[in-house]
Amino acid sequence: MKPASAATPSRALVRALSRWRGVAGVALFVATWQAVVSGFRLPPYLLPSPVETVRTLVQDANLIGPHLAMTLVETIAGLALAVSVGISIAVLMSASRWTRDLLYPPLVLSQAIPLMAIAPLILIWFGLGILAKVLIVAFVCFFPVAVNAYEGFRVVDPAYRDLLNTLGATRADRYRHLYLPATLPGIVAGLKLAATYSVLGAIVGEWLGGSRGLGVYMTRSLQSFRTDRLFGAILVVMALSYGLFKLVDAAGTRLTPWLGRRSHA
Repeated sequence: MKPASAATPSRALVRALSRWRGVAGVALFVATWQAVVSGFRLPPYLLPSPVETVRTLVQDANLIGPHLAMTLVETIAGLALAVSVGISIAVLMSASRWTRDLLYPPLVLSQAIPLMAIAPLILIWFGLGILAKVLIVAFVCFFPVAVNAYEGFRVVDPAYRDLLNTLGATRADRYRHLYLPATLPGIVAGLKLAATYSVLGAIVGEWLGGSRGLGVYMTRSLQSFRTDRLFGAILVVMALSYGLFKLVDAAGTRLTPWLGRRSHA
């Protein structure tokens, strides 16, 4: 009993230290940034220090807040659309070899289109409003969701499918009890990638046209040579992307608890 009781605190200590490694990495990055600014005596318009950047963020909180809210709305709506479209495409591709051969090549070829080429076209077709930004985010994000979900469908063991058919399971029963649990890890993995790309898609759309959003804020800061504001917006974008990634990761852990039990077995 003693070795087992001693192992539990040590495992908890390892988990706690693993969390602090991320904090240490961020602290090292900030310290290096500050050392470069101080060591080379760089002027703020060239490279603001972390202290100056955070100070500007605090001072401009009321100004940047509405821009952040708009980007967040565009990002979440685009992600939701990407998930629905990506999973729908994956279901269609898994239905038969015919639909897979019909949809898979255009799916791959769509990712060969440069974002800076398709984004202006979307703005021309749908205007400068929020809808165009949502569609740009969805275009950036649907591919990893669709491909990972399809791979989840593809690796389902046929023996389980035959067993459910023997038991008289309907198509809905097969998706609920077999396909959905099998594809959830893939969907979560694709959504993690999509979450990191989503904010970038919204920013690109706002750069090209719009009146509100972090992309607009960054463009105006660059045009007025306010490098401190630009770096502040970059920090906000990084924090937003990381926050979305961790949110998806936490949701994936809750939705697929068997993976956690398997990794600790």
